[in-house]
This record gives sequence, structure tokens and C-alpha cells, in this order.
Amino acid sequence: MGSPISTPPDPGLRRTFRQLVPWRAALTIGAMLVFVALLQRLPVIHRLLENAPHWHETPYAPLWFLLLAVPYCACGLPRQALCIAAGLAFGVWGGLGLCSLAYMMGAIAAYGWARALSPIKFRQRLHDRLQKNYAALARTLHRKPFRAVLTLRLMPVGSALLVSMAAGLFELSVPAFALATLLGGLPQNLVFVLVGAGTRIGHVVQLGLAGGLFVVSGALGAMLLRHADE
Repeated sequence: MGSPISTPPDPGLRRTFRQLVPWRAALTIGAMLVFVALLQRLPVIHRLLENAPHWHETPYAPLWFLLLAVPYCACGLPRQALCIAAGLAFGVWGGLGLCSLAYMMGAIAAYGWARALSPIKFRQRLHDRLQKNYAALARTLHRKPFRAVLTLRLMPVGSALLVSMAAGLFELSVPAFALATLLGGLPQNLVFVLVGAGTRIGHVVQLGLAGGLFVVSGALGAMLLRHADE
């Protein structure tokens, strides 16, 4: 008996992902590291960073952070700034935990709004737009929701809000969406938390580690993309 013929990956899906990941995304972390290194040379910033390890001593600091971070993530605002601030205030592991939780909760909030609370006309218009412009992505979201969301979250660039709203409009499984968001967001969350923690005085090595992890995150996304429609 011959071996089964595998279905070739959908070229439309690959084109969709390539549009979401332009070549200039590779420059993002480099620009961030250079900016942070230059910023540290300012006397005012230097004194501010010396006090950063004590910011978490504010009463109920993690709770206040989540109260601000969850709606921030739900609106799809750049989480890089949020992760850098968390790294400064709470260190690597505390900042990573808080940012990852806020990112997942914010994504679930955007998912829920798109699925149940947004105006019907808005839902229909966005649904039609996704079906027209991202047909291959829509098919993959239906067939393999966990892998599709995980791949999108791992990509260095792209609209986190659009992914959450698309998942809500297509009524993906909430547990699969939440888990894929949590796991897919971890590498980049860690990258920018390390950048934030690395701006503390004497933590320069973490900046280099952040750059390496950024490359790893992109490689994971590319690997999943290669097998996205197999």
C-alpha cells in the first residue's frame, strides 16, 4: 500500500502570514535595545532606575497593575511598553507572570466583546472583511483554532486585537483560545520583561538575552506557519 498523499500547505494562508510579518519586524528588538542603552545615560533616568527595584513595595502593587493592564491589553495597545514597565517594577518572573495574566485576560475580554456584546452591524461588517481579506486564515481558525491562534500570537508583529476579535466572531473554543494566547504570548512577554528588568543598573546581560529570545519567538512562529495547513 502506498503512503497517503499529504495535502500541501495553503499558499493563501502563507501569504496572509507573510503580510503580517514584514522584514522590518526583525529590527524591532534591535532598535529597542539601542534606545534603552542610550536612555540609561541620562542622569535623571539613571537615578530613576536605581529606585526601580523598590516600586513593587507599593501596597497592592500587583493588583493595581492588573487593574490597569487588563483593559490596556483588551484594547490591543502595544504590550511591549507594558512588559518593560512590569520588568522594571517587578523583576523578570513577577513581571512575566503579571503581564502574561493581563494579556490573557485582556484577550478574553476582547473575544467576549466581539462574540456577544458588540453591535450586530459591526460584527457582520468585520466578519465579512475577515472572510474577504483573510479567507485562508479564517479557514484555519475554523479547522485548527489552537494552532492558528498560537501561531499568530508567536509572530513578532500583527494586531493582537484583530486576532482576539476574529476568534470571537468565529466562536472559537474559549479554553483553546485562552491557552493558545497564554502560551503564544509568553516568549515575547519574556523578551520585553527582560528588556525592562535589564534597564536596571547592572543587568546589561539580560538585554542581550532578550534579543536572542526575540529571534527564538519568531522562529517558533515560522515553524508553526510552515506546518499550519498540513
